[in-house]
Amino acid sequence: MLIEYLKNIPLFKHLKDSQLKEIAARCKSATFRKGDVVFHKTDLSTDLYIVNSGKLKAVLIDEEGDEIELARFEKGAFFGELSLLDGKGRSATIVAEKDAELFVLKKDLFFDLLYKEPRISVELMATLVDRLRKADEMIESLAFLEVGERLIKSLLDHATAIDGPGSSGDYLKAGKLTHKELAARIGSSREAVSKCLKVLMAKAIVKEADGNILIARSALDRLKSNERT
Repeated sequence: MLIEYLKNIPLFKHLKDSQLKEIAARCKSATFRKGDVVFHKTDLSTDLYIVNSGKLKAVLIDEEGDEIELARFEKGAFFGELSLLDGKGRSATIVAEKDAELFVLKKDLFFDLLYKEPRISVELMATLVDRLRKADEMIESLAFLEVGERLIKSLLDHATAIDGPGSSGDYLKAGKLTHKELAARIGSSREAVSKCLKVLMAKAIVKEADGNILIARSALDRLKSNERT
């Protein structure tokens, strides 16, 4: 039930049942297939989107179609808050990575709830601060880290433990990713990522298994150690 789902979203956890019912009655559902664009950078719209299912990403796309990935959104996450607050054009393009269902909340309803329950603003600010910190980390990475370090850091950030018998624990699973996707995540070119992966595989810092990229838990330390020798 939508009301129960909304209760589990931090942004709305302070709302009364009557307010949650109002959201449920007035918000709309929208579905997007893999590869669909929810909105483009600079689009003039002020809706807030809440992810009910699927995965989406926020990207910047240049004239040649190359991407830089800014953020990823899964169930329970929301996006669109910047244009909601300042009324200006969208700051990034949102693309569905998997089939997705979104709940769409209009600006007037959100502000009406905000005035009635100011604690929503605290949760909103917490999310904005978290996203600002991540943006600072990305800027720092682009400014000071080489491609190899950026690539390893990104793989480790998205990696999970490998399940099943015989797993040594020395490697983590980063998933099935194309070189183009990796390049978008770290703000580099596909060619540079391909060359870097070859080097990392030769050093056994990264390897492939069943189409998945595996990365050593000690990848950053090993890379720095190799650079010193």
